[in-house]
Amino acid sequence: MTGLPGAALMLALALLVSPGSPRGRLAAVGSARWRVVFGARAASWLSACALGVAMVVLPFPTAVATAAAGATVGVRCLRRRHSRNAAAEGRELEAALEVLVGELRVGAHPVRAFDVAADESGGPVSLAMRAVAARARLGADVAAGLRAAAQSSALPAQWGRLAVCWQLAGEHGLAISTLMRAAQRDIIERQRFSAKVIAGLAGARATAGILAALPLLGMLLGQLIGAQPLRFLFGGGAAGGWFLAVGVVLLCGGLLWSDRISDRVLSG
Repeated sequence: MTGLPGAALMLALALLVSPGSPRGRLAAVGSARWRVVFGARAASWLSACALGVAMVVLPFPTAVATAAAGATVGVRCLRRRHSRNAAAEGRELEAALEVLVGELRVGAHPVRAFDVAADESGGPVSLAMRAVAARARLGADVAAGLRAAAQSSALPAQWGRLAVCWQLAGEHGLAISTLMRAAQRDIIERQRFSAKVIAGLAGARATAGILAALPLLGMLLGQLIGAQPLRFLFGGGAAGGWFLAVGVVLLCGGLLWSDRISDRVLSG
């Protein structure tokens, strides 16, 4: 029981300094890049140390429960961070495409259009636009540059559609500004649909959270009436420890499965 708070604290610290997503690392410049790299290495070392200490100090079933809980918290935090990054990048991409289409319609060269769009946007979208402009300035294929931007983006499908539109315009002589405008409208509609689906899933996610908290409420009530469930789970020998491990693993599995269902609805 005495080693559990320390192991939980170390796992929490490891999660707090966890490295950012690829788009976040691309957005970092100067000294910020070094801070991100240091954070990634520190997270790896702290996670390994926390796991090692938990395995040595705690009984094996308790260590399994602690590892499962920490991993679940980490996975859910990463998913939420990715969702926020995708929403922010979607808004940035909409604004950048608005500028890009405007420049192309007045007859600007694609290099100039991408440079202006990069100046008017921010974050990973600005970096991607500048990279595409640099490739176009050197005579490389713009569609290939857009596909390369998709590899480090939180919205790879959207950048892939832009690449397809640009390739179609080059192969069939279509107006690139018209195709980019259509791609922008498609992104806007997809963002609106995702927002509606997320709002509709709020009730289901709240229900999943409440169901996951019911075992904790049961333990609290048992502790209040003198049944001593915490003493059994953490100090009741192998039986209590394995009950704790199985319960935590099942609870974490239920949360991750509900998140998977929600993600499939959003991706569909």
